[in-house]
Order: sequence, then C-alpha cells, then structure tokens
Amino acid sequence: MTTDPTLIVATPAPGVLHLIFNRPDVHNAYDTPTFTAFAEQLDHAATDPDIRAIVISARGGRAFSAGFDIHEMAGFDAATMRRAFEARDPVFGRVAAHPLPIIAAIDGICFGAGALLALACDMRIATPGFRFKVTAVGYGCANATWSLPRAVGAPRAKAILMTGQVVEAEEAERIGLVNEIVEASELEARAIAVASAIAAHPPQGIAGIKTLVDGSLTRAPIEGWQAEYDWMIASMTGAPAGGETFGKFLSEHDDHKR
Repeated sequence: MTTDPTLIVATPAPGVLHLIFNRPDVHNAYDTPTFTAFAEQLDHAATDPDIRAIVISARGGRAFSAGFDIHEMAGFDAATMRRAFEARDPVFGRVAAHPLPIIAAIDGICFGAGALLALACDMRIATPGFRFKVTAVGYGCANATWSLPRAVGAPRAKAILMTGQVVEAEEAERIGLVNEIVEASELEARAIAVASAIAAHPPQGIAGIKTLVDGSLTRAPIEGWQAEYDWMIASMTGAPAGGETFGKFLSEHDDHKR
C-alpha cells in the first residue's frame, strides 16, 4: 500500500484497486491535487491488466465527500473557476466510461461533487448515515442530469435535482439510488467482497456487461438484443480468447445438456 497525504492507494484483494480519499478534516472535499491524483490512478487502472475492479471510499466516518474544496475555490476568479471546471468535470465522465467496474463505498455526507462522483460509479454501497445532495440548483446550475435519471428514473431525478433535497439512506435504497445499505463497520469489506467477486470472472465478460447495460439505456429493446447478439458472436468468432473462455465454461457447466 502506498499513502499520499490526501489519497490512499491499496490493493486489498487480487484484481481489486482501492482508492481512499483521506481529507477527513474537511469532510473529504476535493482540492486540485487530490482530484488530479485520483484521475491519474483511474488512467493507470484502465491499462493495468492486473486490476479488474475498483472501489472508492473515504476516511473519517462522516463524509464520502462534501464536494469540491470551497476554501480553495474562494481564491478563484471567474477565469480560474472556468479552467477548474474544464479540468475537473470530465473526470466524472471518465469514471462512468471507465472500462472497469467501479464501486462507491459511501459513509456519511455525499454532497456536491461527491454526489456526482458516486453517481458516475457502476454501483453504490452505503451506510445508514448516508446523506445525498446535488447542490447545483442552489447556485443556478445543473448537475447530474445525465446520471441521476439512470439510477432513479427521470421524474424522481427531476424532483431531487430541482428541489435540492437531501436523500437519506432508507429512501436511497428504496428508490435505487444505492444498491444496498450496510453497517459502517462492514462497508469497505462488503465493497471489496463485491469487487473481488467481479474480479474473479473473465474480464472480457465484465467489460461486455458494462458496455451493453450502459448502452441499453438509450436503445430500443430490439436494438439492445442486437448489440448483445453481435457482442456474443464477436466473442466466439472474432476474439479467440473469448471463444475459448466461453467453450471452457460450457464444458465445466454441463447442466444445459440435461
């Protein structure tokens, strides 16, 4: 394990990368160096064949993140704020489009940019102390319009975003904003266990699932079927390793013959 003053990078299980924000004194707010280090770790993981799943969490027990560091931004003029936005906001898109599955393990406050990061992840596991808020409407902006509807549906997303409401743990689980709620003492272990289960499977299948499920959200059902069919054909004929893996699976699981 290597430790940065604000970002901890660990490999707690085979194939699992764990990125831990470590600024609990400021509710794990993202300053520029921390967010840059995080983005660099994402880029490295995308090309590392030994990494198959990523877990993101934060230290302190009070906040996953309160958002971008308002103390840092207090010194920004309009031009600097624009440049910061142009540098930081694309990271959320890179999380969503990352080739590996990413799990957010969320304890406590998940506000502003913390909410945007959590929403960009493939899965969210939270604690009873989870509190979620997209803050943009309060200063006349719009965030999470592309990500929150995917989790909770358009009408509910509009209500959450337009009112700026806080969504707490029980409601978050009920509406699908988080996958599950676990006790804080179990949070990181649970997220790592899920990531380990993912990492144990052939990576091409996991990549296919992520790509196809994400793409299905904008396709008609027949188009979604066609995309999956085309992927399966390619995995069996155009990519020998995929075909061999599929054949091995069938030989080891012969229930289909009975």
